[in-house]
Amino acid sequence: MNENRLSTKFKRMKKIIVFIAAAMVFTSCSNNEEIKNDLEGKNDVVIEFDNGFKNDKLILGSTYTNGNGEILTVNSFDYIVSNFVLVTDEGEEVVYPKDQGYFIVSEGGNGKTKNVEISLKDVPAGKYTKVKFGIGVDRERFLQGQAAQEDFWTLAENYNMTWSWQAGYKFVVLEGNYKADAQATEDIFMLHIASRGSSGDDLYREVELPMDLAIVSAEKSPQLHVKVDANVMLDGQEKIKLADQSTIMGGPNALKIADNCKGMFMVHHVHNGNHH
Repeated sequence: MNENRLSTKFKRMKKIIVFIAAAMVFTSCSNNEEIKNDLEGKNDVVIEFDNGFKNDKLILGSTYTNGNGEILTVNSFDYIVSNFVLVTDEGEEVVYPKDQGYFIVSEGGNGKTKNVEISLKDVPAGKYTKVKFGIGVDRERFLQGQAAQEDFWTLAENYNMTWSWQAGYKFVVLEGNYKADAQATEDIFMLHIASRGSSGDDLYREVELPMDLAIVSAEKSPQLHVKVDANVMLDGQEKIKLADQSTIMGGPNALKIADNCKGMFMVHHVHNGNHH
């Protein structure tokens, strides 16, 4: 009798387990179908650049001590980002249209409008795990001539990110005052990192940043938060002291700073949702 009861109980438990397993499979299939249907269409990818200096938020007019022990008061921080490519979890590269892919990020000040957010329009649905972009304007684009980029050239002029057309764009600008140490006299510093037109050193650089999964679909518009550390310009792989050269617009130190700039950026986190 006891054996019959145990057998009946076992059969009931077996049925319950089978039912639960079937329900889980159904739910899994439903979720997969939902995800599949969700990843259709196009949407915007918003990128917010969170500018900082070492571990602090960058605020114009504030004073920071860099890794070289120099004391900087930052009055301007501006840079050009361009040529965006998003890479899916399967390694497929989605290239953003070149003609639409040049942006100025600026902390503002000196009459400039602060702008730390850009939007990549109509990105195809997908699951993205990397973002690539350039720092500055590539030589190929510059050689297309002023007429091909008139609107962006005008925008760059408004942000004081240009020289003459022949000399070209400024790619990264960091300006302010500095002291070699707490007892030193304050002086001006200017870092204008750029290629000089179509000749000389090419200081355009590209970065590739891994990130948490960013999901794009007709219903989902992710926001990427990119941390930017201006301190790395002088205190990256290459160490440059302003006391040795406080105005840098070309030459060996400009090349070193351009290489350092590749290490300024990291994707801190991703918000998946609708950010319209």
